[in-house]
Amino acid sequence: MSGESDARAAKLRVLLGRLQDGQHVQNREMRKALGDSAYAEFESACREQLELRKQLKDKPDEIRDYEAKLKRAIFFENRAKALRGKGSQGASKLARTAETAFEQLYEKLDEIISADRGLSGWFDREVGRDASNASDLSSIDAPRVVTAKSGSGYASGIRSKRDTKIAAIEHEIDRIENPVSDDELQDDMQRRLERLWARKS
Repeated sequence: MSGESDARAAKLRVLLGRLQDGQHVQNREMRKALGDSAYAEFESACREQLELRKQLKDKPDEIRDYEAKLKRAIFFENRAKALRGKGSQGASKLARTAETAFEQLYEKLDEIISADRGLSGWFDREVGRDASNASDLSSIDAPRVVTAKSGSGYASGIRSKRDTKIAAIEHEIDRIENPVSDDELQDDMQRRLERLWARKS
């Protein structure tokens, strides 16, 4: 890398460190460090996130029903754990109730996916048919709806503004440290155009 590129990458790493430490980085700082082109890509990513959030607000009834069943199953599971911790005899009964609730949840999931495979996109992980045969029936393993606020589950397409900033900076650092040739840029542009044409056809 040239001295100028080294300096840019260093400035970006400072901003990246601040974001990863939970500090705020203003948009004007992002624009100055990223440059006009990369900042435009960042703004585009932010708009995509807003659009995605708008789309996900309109949940189908089947998904709302699944969420209600999941909430019920988790309630029984947590109650069973609490009673077990107290040595209560009722813990075993509640644990069986929770297991039954999770079985019903997975049956509902099978029903949803069998009726409309497209609804699988609402879940935070790959969901196949016959999900009721899953080895573990618990809140840890149960698929979440991507808009659900939970510490469990896998990453969804929804990103926070901070994560979008981090992704933009990491991408620009990678672009600086691993520059591509004009031919590679042309090939990438061609692939993008082909994907665009495929979506329109």
